[in-house]
Amino acid sequence: MSSIHILILDDEQSIRWVLEQTLSRLGHSLHLAETAEDAREILNRYPIDLALIDINLPDQDGLSFMEAALQANSSLLAIVITGQSTMYNTITAMKLGAYDYLSKPFDIDEVETMVRQAIQAVNNNRSAKKAFDPMVKRERTELLVGSSKSMRDLYKAIGRVSPTDLTVLILGESGTGKELVARSIHQHSSRSGRPFIAINCAAIPSELLESELFGHEKGAFTGATERKKGKLELANAGTLFLDEIGDMPLKLQSKLLRVLQEKTFERVGGHELITTDMRVIAATHRNLELLIEDSMFRSDLYYRLNVFSMYIPPLRERREDIPLLVEHFLRKGQQELAICNKIVAPNAMEELQRYNWPGNVRELENVIKSLMITNVTETITHDTLPRNISQHHPRVENDDSLEDMVYQKIKPVVTEYIRQGGDALMDLVMPQVERPLLRLTLEQTKWNQNRSSKILGINRNTLRKKIELLGLHKHGVPEE
Repeated sequence: MSSIHILILDDEQSIRWVLEQTLSRLGHSLHLAETAEDAREILNRYPIDLALIDINLPDQDGLSFMEAALQANSSLLAIVITGQSTMYNTITAMKLGAYDYLSKPFDIDEVETMVRQAIQAVNNNRSAKKAFDPMVKRERTELLVGSSKSMRDLYKAIGRVSPTDLTVLILGESGTGKELVARSIHQHSSRSGRPFIAINCAAIPSELLESELFGHEKGAFTGATERKKGKLELANAGTLFLDEIGDMPLKLQSKLLRVLQEKTFERVGGHELITTDMRVIAATHRNLELLIEDSMFRSDLYYRLNVFSMYIPPLRERREDIPLLVEHFLRKGQQELAICNKIVAPNAMEELQRYNWPGNVRELENVIKSLMITNVTETITHDTLPRNISQHHPRVENDDSLEDMVYQKIKPVVTEYIRQGGDALMDLVMPQVERPLLRLTLEQTKWNQNRSSKILGINRNTLRKKIELLGLHKHGVPEE
């Protein structure tokens, strides 16, 4: 642990002496000041890393001094000392960015423990800066962030479809950024100067969704006190984004299909035929083909929407993008939350990359925002991560992950196969991986193929073909 510079600012000589005697044992450079003016001179002359600041100073309020010092040096850690331990002082000090709070009379052991922790935080800041400073300096203005192959493929798809007026269907799990992809398509299209209108079909009650889409005339229903334009009308000449289209009621699906075919519609309670010229982009996290089989989604609407489809991979499938996303959200949070810049320690970044992120990019952004608020230090460390992230790792009996177990099992097979000059390795390995997965799922669902296909996330017809191809049997008899 490297040596640091510590400032002790207190107008009581006895306090300065006690703190000097206590902290000198830690082997760091100490600088003592009686007034704010003295302390400012020390700050100008030495690279102070940690400051112990008394609130009641003879020439300036200690909190205002601390606030100015932190604004001048975002890396500085401050411990506030006061003989008036009030709620206001405590809240104000922490709000202004204090690392911790010490009340007089204080226990020497408590002071030493607190300072040791602060020194560790200072050193964490230094190591994290060395690892991540080049990344933090980069500017990023794009809506989408990522440099993995899957994201590069997505960018290419956006570039190909944006100049056209083709209807686009975006597929992907919740939180992957489907609306950002839709906005990117609109941003790079010839309609970029026109409205981008978004509506979430799952967030609006079915009885209100029709009015939101089509608009309504005055008196069309109870509460309709004036004419209202719907999203279809507002999106004229621009782009209409229908998020979670899989949750749209069947009745509205029929009406939407008619609009897509005829480019005209009527407001609820109206008779005027309104013409619309809009580009439609739809998105869903649901399997529309399964919904069609269950008579919950119209096949003709599906084919009308699925002219050009795009898939956004979940975050767990592009973990190499996580550092870039973290950097992006740190910079975004710095602007939106008016918080000084934070950095992520290497051990914390490794943990973030190991986590599976069931809520995808949206969950990552929320976690980073929360960490920026709760971390008073400049560095986000492993110890400050939420417990569900730092303690999430699934374990099996031998303490290896499932991926590690599979890796060890197939490693000799792959090595020998390559040594012999074989090809089509996927055809050899994949059936052996798929067979136990499908067999276990079918057994758990009592061979309910409809339920099993939903759990596996594949089409029911695909499941039937795989059962036949892999030679799976139910109770010793081949499944028909």
